[in-house]
Amino acid sequence: MKKLLLLAVASFCFTTAQAAELAPIRSITVNGQAQRKVVPNEAHITVNLNAQDKAMATARNAHNAKLEKLMGIVKKAGIDEKKVRTQSSSVQPIYTYRNDAKGGNQRVFEGYRVQTNLDITVGDTSKLGGLMDSITNAGFENNANTEWGNLINVYYTLSDPDALRDDMLAQAIENAKAKAERMAKASGASLGDVYQINEGGTPQFQPVMVAAAPRAMMMKAEAASDMAPPAGEQEVQSSVTVTYELK
Repeated sequence: MKKLLLLAVASFCFTTAQAAELAPIRSITVNGQAQRKVVPNEAHITVNLNAQDKAMATARNAHNAKLEKLMGIVKKAGIDEKKVRTQSSSVQPIYTYRNDAKGGNQRVFEGYRVQTNLDITVGDTSKLGGLMDSITNAGFENNANTEWGNLINVYYTLSDPDALRDDMLAQAIENAKAKAERMAKASGASLGDVYQINEGGTPQFQPVMVAAAPRAMMMKAEAASDMAPPAGEQEVQSSVTVTYELK
């Protein structure tokens, strides 16, 4: 009889513990948002260097001379050479097709093109106009084929996009908490621990592409700073979903 009684008590305690675990948790789930207008603080100049000649060695030497000259311009502007990144580099034979006497197309070898595309990071945007002017007037388009891309292009971006993301996610969580506190208070409850946080939309800053001023306009500019294209601003958003315990 005693054994049966102890077993019944143990069974009652076990089912009570299970019931406590299975009982629905009083909680509240809210969305938090953060919005911000961001002005890019870092400029990039992409430079297309290329040279072409019947002899590969001559084309390569002409290309390398341009590359060395460009690095000298960058150094003179006070920009670390580590801020110059190679995007692509190639050597390729160039052919054209011409009509022959029989009315067919004949492939004609025009020479070799040696080409490198570089990206120069300009942290101090006040240097952008002067650097663009120096590159534009350095003669890099001599013995080059411009149909394979403009000499220079410009775009703006953020120097530390991760810092913006982290800051805006924290702001979105604060927004979610404030909203949850108001809702809990209105229902006669208070917030407990955080059960879950889900990241929604993260701030995505898209590089701002701008058109470089034509060379004639750049030569007429009164100051180097007048030649730098404007950066503009961009609105970015972040969102989170947070679940709190209700007490």
